[in-house]
Amino acid sequence: MRPRLWPLALGTFAIGFGSNVVTGLLPTMAGELDVSLADIGRLVSFYGVAYAISTPLVALFGGRLPRRALMLTALALFAIACVATALATDYSTIAVVRALSAIAAGGFTPTATVLASRLAAPGERGRALATVFGGLTTAAVVAAPVGNILGPVLGYRGVYLITAGLAAVAFVAVFLLVAKPGSDLLERATAAAAGSRGFPSPLVALVLLVSMLETVAAFTVQTYASPLLTAVSGADGLSLSVLLLCYGAAGVVGNIAGGRMADLLGAARTLWICFFGCTMALVLLPFAGTTLVGAGAVFAVWGFLAWAANSPLQGMLIQLAGRHGQLVVALNSSVIALGTAGGAIIGGTIIASGNVLALAYWGAGIMGLAVVVVSVLATNRRIART
Repeated sequence: MRPRLWPLALGTFAIGFGSNVVTGLLPTMAGELDVSLADIGRLVSFYGVAYAISTPLVALFGGRLPRRALMLTALALFAIACVATALATDYSTIAVVRALSAIAAGGFTPTATVLASRLAAPGERGRALATVFGGLTTAAVVAAPVGNILGPVLGYRGVYLITAGLAAVAFVAVFLLVAKPGSDLLERATAAAAGSRGFPSPLVALVLLVSMLETVAAFTVQTYASPLLTAVSGADGLSLSVLLLCYGAAGVVGNIAGGRMADLLGAARTLWICFFGCTMALVLLPFAGTTLVGAGAVFAVWGFLAWAANSPLQGMLIQLAGRHGQLVVALNSSVIALGTAGGAIIGGTIIASGNVLALAYWGAGIMGLAVVVVSVLATNRRIART
């Protein structure tokens, strides 16, 4: 029997959509709540901090629940939080509810990731993880544009009710289609976890460092991609949207390809290829991206390789985590949240200095450090076999 993984992907899509749609709703929410754009932007920070702090705690204390029950609980709470956001009439309440939705999200995504890995047949872990992360990747691409389009029509309340509906659909799909406790599939997953080492390998710390460096590098550039692309290629308006769409579409394809690459080449080799390619793309951007076609091509390569690294990185962590896979994946989620904030801070400092093109070079430099650490990891025999 092959596990049905697409309900897990639907769940990560619903959560990813709810997490990212606020960036497309900035002007709508600011107008309806009578606050500044900066105030709405801070909702992203509230969510990120709450997610970073709560996700390991949820994994630590929620691990006593069966994985299926934990995912269903998380989706239900996330849907309720989205409805509460739609019903809230003041900024303070929405800020609190956003933090609560982050806690719910932290209960679903790491759990679905580990479950997909445990259920995967030998040699198919990368593809299984890519399926689950496909939901997040797609949500990251479409959430902001959809929010920007639907916000003026439905208001932020209507958009969050739609998001609650997505979470409810995911809940039903997981309830009906994910194997129940006692089934052959979940017994196999339990046996795989029980057969793992009792304690995480010390190498987990180095892999988490790689995750931190890659995230900081990516968001140093990605957070301020619009002014960077405008400075490099002169893109604005529709042309700028097309360039950003190239990045997002390439990321969706890269997520799929990364899982297959990890199954064929191994996680360490795939990560090295992805991070080295990202480094070169960012170094070349100021030179090869002076035209719209060149900028689109370079940004597409970067998006493809950056998202392709997700599945092999998660797979490597799970392989090294022993029985504590869910906690280690949750810690990685916290690392990513902190790396996102760190990249935005570094990028903002660079932007404030007036040297926009330096974003690409700083991103390349930090990504280059990730290449170095992966090269060190690849010399370890256990890493080389993942």
